[in-house]
Amino acid sequence: MRSNTSLTVVDVSSFFSTSCGGIKRYYQEKARHLPALGVTCHFVVPGESDRDEPFFGGWLHHVAGPLQPGNAAYRRFSFSSRLPQLLRSLAPDVVEVGSHYLLPTMVRRAFAASPRRPRLVGFFHSHPEQIVQNVTAHLPRRLGTGWLGRRAWSFFARQHKSYASTFVASRHIEAQLVSRRVPGVLRVGLGVDVQTFRPRPKAEGSPNVIYAGRFTIDKELPLLLAAFDQVHTRTGAGLTLVGDGPLKGRVRQHAASRPWMRVLDYVASVDDMARLLSESTAVVVPSQTETFSFTTAEALASGVPVVGADRGAVRELVEDSGGGVLFKAGEARGLAHALEGLLAAPAGARTAMGAAGRAHIVKDFTWPAVCERLRAAYDDVIHPGSSPAGASAAP
Repeated sequence: MRSNTSLTVVDVSSFFSTSCGGIKRYYQEKARHLPALGVTCHFVVPGESDRDEPFFGGWLHHVAGPLQPGNAAYRRFSFSSRLPQLLRSLAPDVVEVGSHYLLPTMVRRAFAASPRRPRLVGFFHSHPEQIVQNVTAHLPRRLGTGWLGRRAWSFFARQHKSYASTFVASRHIEAQLVSRRVPGVLRVGLGVDVQTFRPRPKAEGSPNVIYAGRFTIDKELPLLLAAFDQVHTRTGAGLTLVGDGPLKGRVRQHAASRPWMRVLDYVASVDDMARLLSESTAVVVPSQTETFSFTTAEALASGVPVVGADRGAVRELVEDSGGGVLFKAGEARGLAHALEGLLAAPAGARTAMGAAGRAHIVKDFTWPAVCERLRAAYDDVIHPGSSPAGASAAP
C-alpha cells in the first residue's frame, strides 16, 4: 500500500515545449492523476517571461530564460533567473530533474543553505545518442560520432549517479544505466490515455502510413523518406508526416513533388491526434534511440500496427505486445520491406495485430497505473523500504 502522507513534488526541466514533446505530455498526465494520490504538483520550466498558471491539477511556473541555440522550440534557465528563490518557496519533498546538464547543479545550489533539503531524483527522458546525432548532423563522420556518443553516455551516467534515484521508462534504458553502475535505477514506465487513443473505423481508400513526432535527425526522417518511394510504388500507400522541427523545410520540399505525401503541422489537440493515428493503416517509428516512444504506445493503444526499428524502446513495445513488425535499424531497404509486408497482409491479420497491441498497453501502461508507481517511488525515495517490493516498478 502507498503512503497516505501528502507530498509536494517539483518537476524541473529545460526540455518543455509549448508545442510538442514527450515531457509536456508526461507533465500533463502527472498533473491530472497525482493530486488524487496526495501529491501536490509543481512544474518549473523556462519561458519567455516569469509567470505562474494553473496546469490541470497542478501549477506551471515559467522562469524567464533565453532560447536554446539552434532550437527555437525550447528555452534554458540562466543562473541569474528567479529559479533558486522559486524552488525554495515551493518547499518540495522531492525535486525531479528532467534535463541533466547544468540544471542539477542549479537545483543543488538553490537548497545549499536551506535547513530542509528535498530528495533529488532524475528521469531519463533523452537518449545521449539522440543528442549526439542532432549536434553532429552536419559534421563529417570522420570526426567520430561514436566517440562522442561514448563520452555523452559517460557524462549522463555520472550525473545520474548523484541522484537519490533515477526513473526510466523502458528495460532498454534500465539495462544501459545498470551496466554503467548507476544506482537506484527504477523502471516506472510511461503511459497512454487509452480512452482517447482507441480503435476507430478505418477510412476507405488506399492505405495510409503515418509518422508523428519531431522533425529531427535522430528520428531518422531521412531514412523514412528514402524508403517510402518504393513503398508507394509497390503498395499505393500514402505517407502523412505530422510534427515540427528543424527538418520541416526539407520534408516539405521532398513532399512537394509527391502528391501522395502530406506534411501536417504539429497537432495540438490530443483528440485530433488520436483520430489521425486510429484511422491510419500503420504507424512508422524509424528512430532507434527512443527511451519510451509515446507514438508507438499511442498507436498500439489505438489498435494500429507499428513498423519500428529493432533497437531501443520501440523494439521493446512492439516485441512485448506483438502489435507490429520490426526492421533492422538504420536500413532503408529493411524499412521498405517491413512496410510492404505489413500493407500486403490481410486486413484481418492487421486487425489482430492491432488488438494485441492495445491489450498490452491497457494492461500495463495506462496513466493511472504509471502514477501509482510514481507515488510509490517518491515514497520509497523519502522513506526507503516504505513501499512493498515491486510496487513502484513497471512490469
